[in-house]
Amino acid sequence: MALNFIGLDSLDENETGKISTYGERFYQKVARIIAKDPKIILHVKKMKTAGKRCKYSVHGRIEAPTLLASAEYSDWDFVRVLNKTFEKMESEIAHK
Repeated sequence: MALNFIGLDSLDENETGKISTYGERFYQKVARIIAKDPKIILHVKKMKTAGKRCKYSVHGRIEAPTLLASAEYSDWDFVRVLNKTFEKMESEIAHK
């Protein structure tokens, strides 16, 4: 399985667990669609803020022999950012 994460050092344990769980589910879904051993790269950025909340940004890229797709999304809710990024990447796959 080729699922790479960049920027995990800025996340806490809870967020790291969420991204690995959601990432593995998404990889399985993409592997069924593409069926040619895709490589998924997720670049996570946790932006610093002065208050209690942090803004998250996820840039995702899928590389396969016949496909190259990328998507990005940023928001205050980490799970929403992951889901929206994955939805955009699925949409890219469907259109190519």
